[in-house]
Amino acid sequence: MKPTKTIIMLIFLLSLTGCWGMKEIQHQIYVTAVGLDFKKNKYYVYFQAMSFSNVAMQEGGASSSEEPPILIGTGKGDTLEEAFDNIQKSSPSPLYFGHISTLFFTPSMLKHHLNEFLDYAGRTEVIRYNTGIFSITKDMKEAMSLNGFFGRSPAFSFTFNPGEVLENDSFVPTITYQNLIQRYEQPVGSILIPSLKVDEKQWKEGEKPKPIVKVSGGYLLAHKKIKGWLSTKELEGINWFNTEAIHLYLVDKSRKVGVKVKNPHLKINVLKHSPIPQYEITVKVPVTIQENTKNISQEKLKNVVKKLVKQQINKTFQKGIDLDADALNLSEKTYRFNRYKWSLQELNELTPSSIKAIEVNVTLEKSSAYK
Repeated sequence: MKPTKTIIMLIFLLSLTGCWGMKEIQHQIYVTAVGLDFKKNKYYVYFQAMSFSNVAMQEGGASSSEEPPILIGTGKGDTLEEAFDNIQKSSPSPLYFGHISTLFFTPSMLKHHLNEFLDYAGRTEVIRYNTGIFSITKDMKEAMSLNGFFGRSPAFSFTFNPGEVLENDSFVPTITYQNLIQRYEQPVGSILIPSLKVDEKQWKEGEKPKPIVKVSGGYLLAHKKIKGWLSTKELEGINWFNTEAIHLYLVDKSRKVGVKVKNPHLKINVLKHSPIPQYEITVKVPVTIQENTKNISQEKLKNVVKKLVKQQINKTFQKGIDLDADALNLSEKTYRFNRYKWSLQELNELTPSSIKAIEVNVTLEKSSAYK
């Protein structure tokens, strides 16, 4: 082979060895969660970043007595763009946003500046559609700085992967960025944004309190406005309308009865010939008895479950009415399938008589040990 041809081939081979524009993993900062606040007439943005080497070690089963480090960066500005730019300029390494799993909003951001955020996010590629959305009443930076149990990183916490927890107990529906933008403009119904708080009372690590982030309730968003906040107890009725609910638990303290509900099913029937929008609700509730200390009969137990389910649905519905919101999204079905039967005003004017009837069908499973 001639020397000239050899040199040319070598040049081509060198151009194929490696990706010249590729950044190595250790040369970037991976943002995993973003917090947003508005206070003192400024937008505040918080970036949470973690070391993926620590996450990989924990996934591989390695243990360490030291908790993995969490970086929290803070940026502020008169606009969201300025706040984001402010924090990016302070970073010693390039920021990578492809691993953002969670968005945290303070109540002030939700109530007064959510529209500005949605407009900003729609013009950028920062937020992925499957990003989970939560609200934090206070202590946002503290909540974003907490590691999980046994020194595990936040990547193993509820806010990063709520599905694992909710598969065992579907106590609150969650929402993604995609759900939010799909329903934000909708003229009926409501969106529930779960709220979180830092709790130091329920768990201890050795003799020290172990702070955790737990769900405290949720904000109802309707007609592009936050209508108000409800506690988890007040939101129990909404779980029967959650198509992703797998397991729910019901407890009657006075009768010392506890049951587990697996894959409940709900149907909403719109009464088309009613002068006002009215609904009949049917709930199928297959239960397994977890506790029956007083050994009440199956028939009585079924009645207890029926009563509890009806109470939860009616309570959440009424709490929504008090906030001028359709907490159970009853009007959404009418809007989709009977759009021109009633006006938007009639669909949104809910009263206690809007629910004509609630039928609860209870079936007992694995109950042969009980009379």
